[in-house]
Amino acid sequence: MTDIAKGHRSTDRAAPPEERDDGDERLAPVDDEGDLICHFRLAPPRHFTYPALLLLVAEEPRHGYRLVEVLRGLGLGPVSRPNVYRALADLEHDGLVESWPAEPKAGSTRHVYGLTAPGREQLDVWMDVVACERDGLDRFVDRFARWRDPASESEFDAG
Repeated sequence: MTDIAKGHRSTDRAAPPEERDDGDERLAPVDDEGDLICHFRLAPPRHFTYPALLLLVAEEPRHGYRLVEVLRGLGLGPVSRPNVYRALADLEHDGLVESWPAEPKAGSTRHVYGLTAPGREQLDVWMDVVACERDGLDRFVDRFARWRDPASESEFDAG
């Protein structure tokens, strides 16, 4: 069972960008020498690819390359093809998805991935974790809104 399914949360930090060309000091504070002090970038939580892939193959069996496209369309941050295929291999190894060869149209045989019964159960578990994370983010956004606009605090207290 993976760390996220056990309720563990990742503390991994995103690597700093290779270069900073946005000019926005708020996104990447620098010290007097111009070195980065601290920053982060938008990225999906560690291992979020797993539940997202399970959901996508639950909707309909798909080719790996199609899963990459659809996953990118969810707007969850950067998605690389190698990471998606590595996650699919992990999910298949754990018996959460299965694959079968599709009729080749041109070139090499492509595999289609589908959800297994244990995959459906694991998706339910992961969605509980995702819902808890979403609730925490909602509380964070609400708290920021109250700080940003103290006049709106009564609006949040009433809800």
